[in-house]
Amino acid sequence: MARRPPRAGRRLPPVALALGLLAGGCLVAAATVAFLPAARGLRPAGRAAAPLTIPPGDDVQTVTYRLEPGGRPPVRVRLEVAADPASRARGLMGRARLAPGTGMVFLFPEDVTAAFWMKDTLVPLSIAFVAADGRVVAVREMPPCRADPCPSYDPGGAYRYAVELPAGAFRAAGVAGGDRVVPEDPAGLPVAS
Repeated sequence: MARRPPRAGRRLPPVALALGLLAGGCLVAAATVAFLPAARGLRPAGRAAAPLTIPPGDDVQTVTYRLEPGGRPPVRVRLEVAADPASRARGLMGRARLAPGTGMVFLFPEDVTAAFWMKDTLVPLSIAFVAADGRVVAVREMPPCRADPCPSYDPGGAYRYAVELPAGAFRAAGVAGGDRVVPEDPAGLPVAS
């Protein structure tokens, strides 16, 4: 009986090879995720990452607004901009978290009286309905709603834009009807459509 010459290397079964490639890919992905945020300046190295509120992509515009309560210092917040019908309809739906001091501003091309609702919005929010001159028309607290019918939150008057922040944020800042919520740089806002 003839003996086979020894093989140079042992061949892995296809399942073992696939599992090895998958494990290697996971390690590369984990290293990339750990390195890229610090390299891009999203957080200082060695600190825990804050919850993401803005979906990945460069097409999301953010602006700084000032909450100006009467008799108290202003509070700055960073807001995503929803200036067209599609982005206003989507709003903050589907977000699992919203970091303190962040939210969304809904810009309208003219005064409106439309109510807001929380269909498919996962986090509790506060909303300020704001007139064109920056005066707050009304502030409402809005809990999440996952099933129809969802309640509507009426502004009680005409407004030009609405600002959504994490629940209780306007109350914590001391902002109520008649106070001001204004952009720091109005010229930097897109034209609403």
